[in-house]
Amino acid sequence: MRYSGIVIALMVACKAAPPATTLPAYEEDLSVHRPAMDSLTLDSNDPKTEEFVPLVGHIKAELDSIVRVSVAENKEEKLVDGFVIQVYNGNSRDRANEVWRLIDRNFTDLSPKISYHQPNFRVKAGRFTDRLKAHRIFQQVKEEFPKALLVPERLSMTYE
Repeated sequence: MRYSGIVIALMVACKAAPPATTLPAYEEDLSVHRPAMDSLTLDSNDPKTEEFVPLVGHIKAELDSIVRVSVAENKEEKLVDGFVIQVYNGNSRDRANEVWRLIDRNFTDLSPKISYHQPNFRVKAGRFTDRLKAHRIFQQVKEEFPKALLVPERLSMTYE
């Protein structure tokens, strides 16, 4: 009996109290800022609404022309998935030239190329569409250049 009185007292004490004050709901009339619908209707007799008129001297027109040129170039250049062997990647031009000479001397059929992607020089050799053949030659190159990597790359079909 003694414990039941304590339990009842705790239950009464823990009862949630209603909020002290209640605020009215937020209301605001925004209709004064909406445009009138009659000003947005298009005149069907107006010739400008029937055909698209490109903007002249606007940045959108310039961007559209750049995109068109880029799309045309991409259609002309045929790319295939392939592999190249990256023999050197570093910021020393002299070392890149030295590696290029070694590859050109020891692996004549790979035709190495040096490219510069700021701030690094890269020496890549070979152009392979078959991964097995690329891996076979990569193992031979790796014996002489232990840091060489077999890298997937999009190859141009018109590339010499």
